[in-house]
Order: sequence, then structure tokens, then C-alpha cells
Amino acid sequence: MPDKYFNSLYSWDSGFIGLGFLELDRRRAIENLNVYVTEPDDDENAFVLYGTPLPVQAYLYAEIWNRHQDRDMLEFFYPRLRHFYDFIAGHIPSSTYRTAKTDLLRSWDYFYNSAGWDDYPPQWYIYKEKRYDVAPVATTAHAIRFARILAQAARTLGRNGDLDIYEADIKAMGEALQRYSWDENEQVFSYIEHDADGHFRGIFRDPASGRNFNLGMDGVTPLVAGVCTNRQRDLLFDRLSSPQAMWTPIGISTVDQQAPYYRTDGYWNGCVWMPHQWFFWKAALDANRADFARRIADTALKLWKNEVDQSFYCLEHFSITSRRGAGCCHFGGLSSPVLNWYGAYYIPGRLTGGFDTWIAGQKQSGNEFTAELEIGGNADDLATLLYVAEDDGPYAAIYNDIAVPCAASLGKCLEITLPKHSAGTLRIVRK
Repeated sequence: MPDKYFNSLYSWDSGFIGLGFLELDRRRAIENLNVYVTEPDDDENAFVLYGTPLPVQAYLYAEIWNRHQDRDMLEFFYPRLRHFYDFIAGHIPSSTYRTAKTDLLRSWDYFYNSAGWDDYPPQWYIYKEKRYDVAPVATTAHAIRFARILAQAARTLGRNGDLDIYEADIKAMGEALQRYSWDENEQVFSYIEHDADGHFRGIFRDPASGRNFNLGMDGVTPLVAGVCTNRQRDLLFDRLSSPQAMWTPIGISTVDQQAPYYRTDGYWNGCVWMPHQWFFWKAALDANRADFARRIADTALKLWKNEVDQSFYCLEHFSITSRRGAGCCHFGGLSSPVLNWYGAYYIPGRLTGGFDTWIAGQKQSGNEFTAELEIGGNADDLATLLYVAEDDGPYAAIYNDIAVPCAASLGKCLEITLPKHSAGTLRIVRK
């Protein structure tokens, strides 16, 4: 896998290493997840943290379930991840995540880095200037998705009494992002300043230019949370996919190329990394943007192959200017999504959805594949699911006895369009 020697303790890196393990060894993926959780009654440690406190472990939990429907795994880790979640959502008294009156989360008391992007411009400024009153977007957005994942697990496990707290948090934090963080002028979500009492003071702006300081990946992260209006969703995907903004020939730039603080010689700034592209790829599937999801995955796989063919290094990031890998070749765990993209588009029998898709069961029988699905989101929206067929087909997809769109994608992959806010049986049959 893309981590030759350095199986680090870094929490978010290792979450992605776990996602990579899931393509190779289910047991090791579960063992990886188990390293970072604690016992539910541990009053001193809610989870194991080293480095960035981005809860990739929640995503690994959901991916293991959607791949294997392992109820014992779901049951074992649920209270442990609930313990993890309660801390970052501010439900444990010792947590300082949710001390602001806005319901926007901050993790600066635990680490300088909110989402792994070391030199992301506003984050780096906060670290240098000790502006810890400021809240980023990603911490809140990923907490919302964490709550949605646990709610899905709770429903499966019959723990319906837990749903009220998740639903209340999703509502409160989602409304906070809409009320305080959305910048209509720049059409992006913003870092937010607080006064000494924790009340909203204003949008955090670049001191040099006066522009919104969050023209980059953090500013579009609410796509992952699923809390955008339809208009915001369109605007943010347009930003991600535009060559004038964040799209480059090698993938998504960490910082918008139009931003006055964009540079070409940074560690994250001016580079393409795989991990957050994985989040936006999943969000694109949720939004039925199959073309963009495919573009992210295909571009990343070709980029990775080109570098490995030339250098045989598993590198951690790629320069937009040179289009070559950079960083430490012994520290490539964050590039593990290339394994997930390959699996989603090329491994026969694989079914993959976005964050809103919960796969309750799946079975291959002869020329027919069947899956039991629960798909969240708004009833008027659509989602894309990927299924890799055994041969060239042709194939048809039927959802709850109604034929649904089923288009050819990369290799033998099929892109299937399904209604959101639905549940039922998907059948994929050879014509």
C-alpha cells in the first residue's frame, strides 16, 4: 500500500492507512481502527490523538460496514466512537471544542492543525499570530458528518435513543455554518472571528488583501457534511471543478489559484494531495456528480502511476507546477485513497456510494447482484452508486422494481443513479 515504511501514530494519517488496509486486509483495517479508540468508560481519554484531530476513524468505521456488513464490528466500535464523538462535539466537560457561543468548533487547544493542511494560509496565520479565537470550517463540517455516520449505525443497532443528540448537533452546527460562515460575496464558507466572550465578531479576512481568507479546501468542506443549500452546492462544486479556481491538470489544488495568498512553492499551498480529494469524491457521488467524481479518481490514478513508473516512490503530495511527486517517500500513507479509487472503479463485484449511502446487505448470485440500501439526503435529490461488473454486459439496474439510469464508466464500472431519502433493494442484472 502507499506507505512503504512509516506506519505512524499520526491520527488522521493512520485513518487513511486504515482505509488503504481495507483494500488489502480487512482484519488489519479493523486493528488499525482499534488503535485510536478507547473504552467507553475511560474518563481520562476519549480517543488516541497525535497530530491533527480530524476523525478519519469515523469514515473508516462506515467504510468497513459498507464493504462487509459486519454487525459485530459495528456493535463493538459504536460506543467507542460515540465516546470519541462526544469529545469533539463538546459533550464531555473537559473538552474545549465547543466553547464558542456560535456552535462552531475549534481544536486549537489540542493541535495547531485543523485538517492536516500544515501551511493552509489562514491556519498558518492563526498559528503564527496566536489568533485562537478564530474557528475554521472543517472541524465543524467533519463533526456533522461524524454525527450522521453514528446516527446511521445507531439505527442499524436499534439504539434509537441516541438519535436525538445527533440530530440536535447536526441542526445546531449546520445552522451555525449557514448563519455565520457563509460569505455571499466570495461564495465560500469562512473562518470566523469571535470576541472575548465567544460571540460572533466577523469573517476572518486576509490582512494583506482584505479578501476572504478561506478560498480553498476548507471553504468548500460543508459539501462533505451535507449541509449546503442547492445553490451553495452548485457554487462550491463549480469552484472545485473550475481550472480558473481549484482544478488543475493533476487534481484539486489545496488553495484556490485565484486567491491572493496562493503560492507555488508551499507544502500544501500549490500542491495536490490525495486525502481531501477522497472526501470531495465521496461528496460528488452524494450529489450525483458522477462525471466529476470520475475525473477526480481517474486523474489521481494516472498521476500516481506516472510518478511510480518514473521514480518507484510512494510520495505524499504533488507539485502543481512540476506535476511530480514531492515530500517524503517513506511517509505516503495519506496517498492511500489511490487504492480506494482503484477498487471503486476496477475491482469486480465492488459497490461504492457516497457518505449518504448505507449498504445494509449485498449478494452476488449468478448474473444478478442485489443490495439492500438506505440513502439519506433530500427526497428531491439524486445520488450516484458505482458497481463494477464481472464483464462488459450490457447490464440493467432496478431499484424497488423500477428501472433506474445505469451508465458505463471506467473499465467495467457502472454509474447508477438513485433517489435520495429512500430505502430498498437494488438489483443489477445482465440483460
